[in-house]
Amino acid sequence: VHGGDMEDHKNSQRHWIKDIGPSVETNIGFIESYLDPSKTRAEWEGFVACVDKVQSKKLNDLVSNAEILISKLPWDKAFEKDKFHRPDFTSLEIITFACSGTPVGINIPNYDEIRQNEGYKNVNLGNVYPVPTINTMLFLSQQDKELMFKHYKTSLFLIVALHELLGHGTGKLFQKLESGKFNFDSNTVKNPFTNEEIKTFYDVNQTWHSKFGEISDGYEECRADCVALYLGCFDESMDVLFPELSKEEREEVLYAAWVECCWAGIKALMFYSPDAKSWQQAHMNANYCILKVCLEAGDDFVRVEKTTGSDGKPDILLTLDRTKIHSHGKKAIGDFLHRIHVYKSISDVEEGGKFWNRYSEVDEFMTSLRQIVVDRRLPRRLELQHDLEIVGAVSYTHLRAHETPEHLVCRLLLEKKK
Repeated sequence: VHGGDMEDHKNSQRHWIKDIGPSVETNIGFIESYLDPSKTRAEWEGFVACVDKVQSKKLNDLVSNAEILISKLPWDKAFEKDKFHRPDFTSLEIITFACSGTPVGINIPNYDEIRQNEGYKNVNLGNVYPVPTINTMLFLSQQDKELMFKHYKTSLFLIVALHELLGHGTGKLFQKLESGKFNFDSNTVKNPFTNEEIKTFYDVNQTWHSKFGEISDGYEECRADCVALYLGCFDESMDVLFPELSKEEREEVLYAAWVECCWAGIKALMFYSPDAKSWQQAHMNANYCILKVCLEAGDDFVRVEKTTGSDGKPDILLTLDRTKIHSHGKKAIGDFLHRIHVYKSISDVEEGGKFWNRYSEVDEFMTSLRQIVVDRRLPRRLELQHDLEIVGAVSYTHLRAHETPEHLVCRLLLEKKK
């Protein structure tokens, strides 16, 4: 890794995924390519964290039940990996994370050949979850604000757990091997949308990112979020992740998760450039596509309306009919997920690209909403990481956490200079 050789880094990741269940977790290297327009150069990052054993037990139970949940996904088994490599899945409490933006969950390594054939690790970063306040929850009814505040951590845990393990962790890439053979049966496997033989695939040395290019990151994040929303509708997911909750509480958590993803689609408009007609951030593009899918589900499952705020200025109200999540939402997301998954599997860049761009398009109405989002934008969230300090004569290490970063940032910077 020190010399910059990619093969060295790949080998380090092979060793890393074999280190199962450590009490202290760490990784370093060029990991995510979100900031590179060509999706080729990755950003250098590294983290150190300790394991939350209580939450990790739930995630390990989810891994144990993964094959059951995978069988419920809306595609034929031919489009799933031949073997599910059970990863190490832990919930971490971050001590320090050096990067441009701390994620709430990670599924790495990002090398396709390792993920497909050797395995990967999932981590949930529990203490990175942003803590909302009702005053900063724009574009929602008061009732939804209160429910989202009540369940923000459990609903996000539901999304992150399913997103990382069964979103990024599923799906077969149809490949031509160096031997000239294929890793799928070209005689029997058909395109489910045309009923024709598979005509596209990944050639030797081609990867998901190299084929789908600039849309690949947003596309994959959307696929993983859709998996989370879809599988969240099954009792088997809730039984594993929230055994302590009642049926009514589980329904509230599921509702909060669906609202969270659609609400994120409204806020995502901030990251759309009307002049360039392009998305500036992959996750935001993904969130917006999910909102569009839910709006198309029909029967007012999801509604987005222009309103007038209490300040007399233009505002937005997002509503979601919780009684239609299982009947309308699940079907709409499932149908959409099926298509983007298969297009990715068979490397159908032409059809997959057209389908993706249709949902990424921001029409005149959405553009008008964007201006409201921009006009009502809040100050950028400050992120303040924990401090480790040596305490007392016995020199034990103490983790100092900070609840409200706004008034502590300057003081802590001054302390560090001393």
